[in-house]
Amino acid sequence: MSDFDQMGYQAKAFLELTHIIKTKKIPNAILFFGNENTGKKEAAFFFAKGCNCLKDAAVACNTCRSCRKIDAQAHPDILCIKPLKDKKIISISQIRQMGQAISSKPNEAKFRMVLILNADRMNTQAQNALLKMLEEPPEKTFFILIADKISLFAPTIISRCRKIRFKPLTDKLIEQRLANDFNIDKAYARIASKTADSDLKKAMMYLNLDDEMNNVNWIKRRKWLINTLADIIKKNNGQCLSTGLMLSQKLSLDPDLIDDTMAIIKTFFRDLMIFKFHPEKIVNLDFFDTFSDINQKLPTGIFLEWVKDLYETEKRLNSNSTLRLTLDRFFLKIVSNKGKLIYD
Repeated sequence: MSDFDQMGYQAKAFLELTHIIKTKKIPNAILFFGNENTGKKEAAFFFAKGCNCLKDAAVACNTCRSCRKIDAQAHPDILCIKPLKDKKIISISQIRQMGQAISSKPNEAKFRMVLILNADRMNTQAQNALLKMLEEPPEKTFFILIADKISLFAPTIISRCRKIRFKPLTDKLIEQRLANDFNIDKAYARIASKTADSDLKKAMMYLNLDDEMNNVNWIKRRKWLINTLADIIKKNNGQCLSTGLMLSQKLSLDPDLIDDTMAIIKTFFRDLMIFKFHPEKIVNLDFFDTFSDINQKLPTGIFLEWVKDLYETEKRLNSNSTLRLTLDRFFLKIVSNKGKLIYD
């Protein structure tokens, strides 16, 4: 199969894209949407190569001059826009600059591609500027918008795009890929896949297999996090608060890691909640004895309260509240709920 869909995960998207290439009826704009790291970016380059392959096949040859240039990210007619470093949005100035760049005919491509990564991060002004281009697209140019959440687009943008959904990968598929392709122990492949929430790239990151994210030892970080969270819960209230606030301070030093760190924290509290009823279904099976010990000492009801507090914390973080204060609040809630249990 193609370089985009080697594992057959996105067969429906693959068939739709190859059909478009065969018929040569290229839409002005295509919206790829679905979970992060499900092959959307790879599909965009697969499509660009197919549209411009000099051997004129539905699936690119990968050997002609055009294919090689696209693979090397050196093709003058393949443009890529994404949020600027340290920015959370794509601004109107980026869209305007892109508009100037595509105002003339393509240099050498049959079809020029404008790829907008994280397109759901365009602000309102940027979306309005893009809409004008979608209504009157430049000659021999198509747009591919890549997004996780289609709901963040203006309806007028969505109506101008052909939509292709990329389905989430199953935990089982990710486990198999990690075990078969990377020779990962099945138990750790299972832990990584469930922590990553249907995201193969994240699962690889948690096992230190992703070269692009090798600045953090996630295997050690996960063990440190779970051991520290267990210590917080096992200690008396004074020590619990002290350790919790210390953890909050450490996590706040690395704001870029907080989303992936929260994913690990969520598995910990989920495991606490379900252990009493389904111990075989916990994610962190290598900490089985830890969860058994905590469950013998505390009632399940308090775990449910902590999970509620955790999801409230995540909502606050997603709404751009102050990281340190939000984490402090969460660990104070843990102590507060333990205190109620002791004094009730």
